[in-house]
Amino acid sequence: MAAKTASRTFSKRTVGLGLVIVVLVGLTAREMMSGSAPETSEDGGLVIGTLFPITGDLASFGPTLTAAARLAAEDINAAGGVLGAEVTVYEADSGDLSQDVANPEVDRLLALGVDAIVGAASSAVSKLVIDKITGAGVIQFAPSNTSPDFTTYPDNGLYFRTAPPDLLLSEMTAQLMASEGVETIGVIYRQESYGTGLAVAFRDSFGALGGVVDPFIAYAPGTDSFDAEVDLLVAADPDAVFVIGFEEAAALVTTMHERGIGPTSDTIVHGTAGHIASIGAAVSDPSILTGMRGAENSVDLRTISHFTDRLETAYEGGVHGIYGYGAETYDALIITALAAEAAGSTDPTLIARQINDVTRTGVKCRSFAQCRDLIAAGEDPDYLGIGGDYEFVDVGEPSVANYRILTYSGDSRPDQSLDEYITYGR
Repeated sequence: MAAKTASRTFSKRTVGLGLVIVVLVGLTAREMMSGSAPETSEDGGLVIGTLFPITGDLASFGPTLTAAARLAAEDINAAGGVLGAEVTVYEADSGDLSQDVANPEVDRLLALGVDAIVGAASSAVSKLVIDKITGAGVIQFAPSNTSPDFTTYPDNGLYFRTAPPDLLLSEMTAQLMASEGVETIGVIYRQESYGTGLAVAFRDSFGALGGVVDPFIAYAPGTDSFDAEVDLLVAADPDAVFVIGFEEAAALVTTMHERGIGPTSDTIVHGTAGHIASIGAAVSDPSILTGMRGAENSVDLRTISHFTDRLETAYEGGVHGIYGYGAETYDALIITALAAEAAGSTDPTLIARQINDVTRTGVKCRSFAQCRDLIAAGEDPDYLGIGGDYEFVDVGEPSVANYRILTYSGDSRPDQSLDEYITYGR
């Protein structure tokens, strides 16, 4: 197989984000949660909690996200902290939908007086806790939530994300698969916020290009046997299969291989960010994945090796080459810190008013220190993050996305020589 590393830019149809009335709450809700007034720059500095999957379906991402948050705090504090005080980070486990971990962990973080919570990794878990977080007057900043539902969610103006919504991913993936000559696609998806949102958006996007999605199969979280679902795929015999899930995708794709509709057959198989970087380590024989492709949020890894090298050393035992959403996590903390500098306060409601603006228009800057110095000089910074140029829209999410298309060629890790990078948006 010839080595290929390419970049391309797809055009994007205009996506209406809808009108959102943002109401910025005052201090009352947060005071009620803590029993006292919130911390400000005068009483201790910026306090951030992280809510990442140390256990559960997305536990393979936990080390990467945790390491990225640690690096961001390290860099902020090395530059003098926020408003002259060091940033404090408290770590918590988000778990998954099968266990009630996230809610008590959020309670613990709120009791510690956090100004912002970065996480959860899963859109479905974020839906469990978003009302509790934003209702307490605290910022929730998600680095990997892609469900379209958050675009218009009533969040008191306190929910933000560096992950682009799945409307962008669905359109990009539909265009990519159409460019491969695919006319009919079977979609099998995890039936929760992330999976359903992406599946429906993809079906609409591929249909708009003249393609046919059939069958369209949902499975419940916790499913570990996929015989019935794969029987439906085999009966339909589509040109391609789009697998939307988490770690259980290993069992699903294994069953597909056994039934002759896996990546090594004549069927094109695409995966998603929830499993595409880690599925090779989860199957007993990674050779069955040969030819499988899938997208994860990522700028060109060749340009951020200084960051990925640091990720491997920032978590006990390393992150094992899984870099998805690491840059977006790092950037979420940096953007929050810069917004606090711009606000001149660690009051979450004041920080929230500055978050969008530090990612768009103004003078480009690439680090916390560089952007902070622009603010100090009375300039308007436009943070160009490790994860790319976000250009937040008014609802607090990126208008431009960067994707890495990974491909398996027989080993337990995707073949980096086959990486393709796509910028999609605007």
